[in-house]
Amino acid sequence: MNTERLICARLLISGHLRRCMILVYVVVIAFATLAGRYLQLAAFASSGVQREEKLKDPQFIAEGAKLFAPSCGNAYCHGTGGVGGGAPRVLGKGLDSAYLFKTISNGIPGTGMLSFESELSEEKIWKLVAFIMSDPKTGTAKSDAPVADKPASPSLPVVAKSPDAIAGLSMAGDVRAGKALFFDSAQAKSCHSCHSFAGEGTPIAPDLSKLGTRSARELFLNVILPNENKDSRYWTISLTLRNGDKIIGVKKEEDAESIRVYDTTELPAVLRTVQKAHVAKAESSSDSVMPKDYAATYTMKQLLDLVTFLKSSDPKTKAGVTLKDLF
Repeated sequence: MNTERLICARLLISGHLRRCMILVYVVVIAFATLAGRYLQLAAFASSGVQREEKLKDPQFIAEGAKLFAPSCGNAYCHGTGGVGGGAPRVLGKGLDSAYLFKTISNGIPGTGMLSFESELSEEKIWKLVAFIMSDPKTGTAKSDAPVADKPASPSLPVVAKSPDAIAGLSMAGDVRAGKALFFDSAQAKSCHSCHSFAGEGTPIAPDLSKLGTRSARELFLNVILPNENKDSRYWTISLTLRNGDKIIGVKKEEDAESIRVYDTTELPAVLRTVQKAHVAKAESSSDSVMPKDYAATYTMKQLLDLVTFLKSSDPKTKAGVTLKDLF
């Protein structure tokens, strides 16, 4: 009888311990979950604060201004310094940072505001946001700049409503004018200085006659906002020589003793042979050596001509590219 009581007591104690252990386990898991959630929220809040501080950084704003000039600061877009052109003024409008980031990333369907999500990294888009939110007079962050958690501003219209702007939507590129622009020897930065088309031109960069099947919008963005090179054969090489000189360009070939580089510091490029014994440091980057100011160099009509010529290698292309084709 005593033995049976002892066994029952042990079973009760064992069951109680198991229940206690399960309860402790549940409490620990719940606490860990809540702690993790708290840390996530704290990190999110911290990143938001850090971002708002970054948007006021003069260097960050200056880098945003450099990005804005070639791709947005044209007469047919938001104008020099964002003061307005074919599209509205954006500087000094008190636009919200979150709204600007979303608009630049996604664009506005049915308008001339293109999406830059595939063309620019998040950091570069935030740099654009910092510039647009800066004081147009001083180029520094406004003391009353909106914060990201404020309600988004009303939708930003981009295409002007004037008759001239509406008529411009039907403006079409001309293949012959585009070809003349591509091979323009009077223009140092003309495309043929680095590219070839159907075997004509300079083989520093890829033959562009193979791009005709790409969309007009993609080709247009590639011209005004050069992407990184996916093909390592056309990566940028930077050679720092022992005498302090620097050569930046595209490598043509290399052997045990020397490197031959198309020096693109100034266009047209010059083919240079550099002895490896004279090189202090060699660096390569996927960044493109392509000039980044074509949007400011050419008019919108010339850009449409150029894109029309680039698409002419596609037998399905029958008409000139228009602004509508870029939306």
